[in-house]
Amino acid sequence: MELTQNDIEKLITIGKNDGQFENSSLEYFISRDYINRLHGNTWREFMTKLTDEDLIFVFKALVRIEKELEWIGGSVAGAIWVYGVIQNRGLDRDYKIADFGLRNCDNPWVPFGGSYYGIRTIDEYFAYKSASAKEKEKRAIKYKKTLNRVKGRKERRATEIAELRKLSNEERGNIKKELLNKYQNVSNLEKLKLIANDQLYPPEYYPNEWISISIKEVEILPLQLIKQLYDKLSTKTKGEWKRFAKKLEKYDDGK
Repeated sequence: MELTQNDIEKLITIGKNDGQFENSSLEYFISRDYINRLHGNTWREFMTKLTDEDLIFVFKALVRIEKELEWIGGSVAGAIWVYGVIQNRGLDRDYKIADFGLRNCDNPWVPFGGSYYGIRTIDEYFAYKSASAKEKEKRAIKYKKTLNRVKGRKERRATEIAELRKLSNEERGNIKKELLNKYQNVSNLEKLKLIANDQLYPPEYYPNEWISISIKEVEILPLQLIKQLYDKLSTKTKGEWKRFAKKLEKYDDGK
């Protein structure tokens, strides 16, 4: 199974009609869906021999045929490799060719090779990329601020874990039973404050039941308490404690 010069010629013919095709042209490609999953080097090798005009024709044909015949291609679809050559030649500075690919193909990876499931126009694509970049930058800034806030946390955590390991499993079990009994009538807020303010032991010292609270309950916790708890849980936690840290992270402003 390989790409042939005949395939290229037929694609060019279809592309000259802006990707429109007659049934006879389409029938030829029904049994040749494998060409849409060939290695990128194969497409690049053939495309280097084409004029700029024919290169664009091939792209448009692949876009139309993939949609019409519901070819499987995903992130390795032929149109992606061909569009890469188009970009390298500087043939789509206004992104009109890319817009053709977005509008006329259901494959979310066409034409840029990165998945995009939104409204398939070039304007919407760039709006999405801009919003994504801003959100990524926002998360990075927040993460950096959080790291600055928790300097020394790794060392403190190691010390707390060392203290916890001094207790046997039996001792830890008895302690948790005592805590559950002693604080059974205390509010969730007070229990969480107890965890946050403990300077000797890590959160795992306390009963898991104390963090079995809903998102709505997390939302109304004081911001300072959320920060304290998240700082304690942001380093090498597991299981229920790690999941609780994820809940807290959503409401930590990173300051």
